[in-house]
Amino acid sequence: MPRWDAHVDESGSRLDASGGQGRFVLACMAGSPAAISGLVEKIRRLKLELVPGADPANWELHAGDMFHDRGGSPPGSLTTEEKMSIMRRIVAIVCDGDIALFGISIMRQGAGRRGATDARTAERATAILVERLEWLAEAQGGGVTLRVVSDNVRERRRLAMSRALEQRAAGRGPPRGTARAVTGIEFVDSRSSAAIQAADAIAYIINRYVGGDAAFGGMFGDIRQKARADGSRGGLRIESGRRTG
Repeated sequence: MPRWDAHVDESGSRLDASGGQGRFVLACMAGSPAAISGLVEKIRRLKLELVPGADPANWELHAGDMFHDRGGSPPGSLTTEEKMSIMRRIVAIVCDGDIALFGISIMRQGAGRRGATDARTAERATAILVERLEWLAEAQGGGVTLRVVSDNVRERRRLAMSRALEQRAAGRGPPRGTARAVTGIEFVDSRSSAAIQAADAIAYIINRYVGGDAAFGGMFGDIRQKARADGSRGGLRIESGRRTG
């Protein structure tokens, strides 16, 4: 039975001080081991080019750290246009890959404790993602199963994401009564995963564009086109003032 991996990372904006809205974004790239391996190799080569002589496995290409020059990110000292160029290259690598791309952005309300609000939002976003991964597996035929591989997020969110998988498995049956395709979730350190670093970049772009940053519009358009082509049943879901897909 073929097994695909679905690599996931998140981005978003915080709830504001007045208890208003914030965003939670998940980006996911799903594909066969060969497809994911090809993408990982291209990200590795990009990192070698960015920091010649340094082992790509020894530093993380993290979009937020890069743009805000934090955490000792090697590209953090580059100009904004140079950083945008890196992001465009990551988008090209992802969009050229033989993978399915998913993006989910949902609003989180300020009611209740922030940690509890974040957990509920992460659980809802994960449930939406799992539903789409089930649809993707069904479209492939041949008994494809998927394992979700996520960045090692905070414990409350890890529990929420795991709970979403469990509740989905215990709830409504998959289409046409077939066996569950999404078999579990694993949390890994993003510093050791080039695939999750690529997913991080996609999530960051979605978050910036949905938040009103038009500079990311071209990249968002490429992401939307890829998600609609390969996600086939709603690869991009935006729940916000700017609704897309």
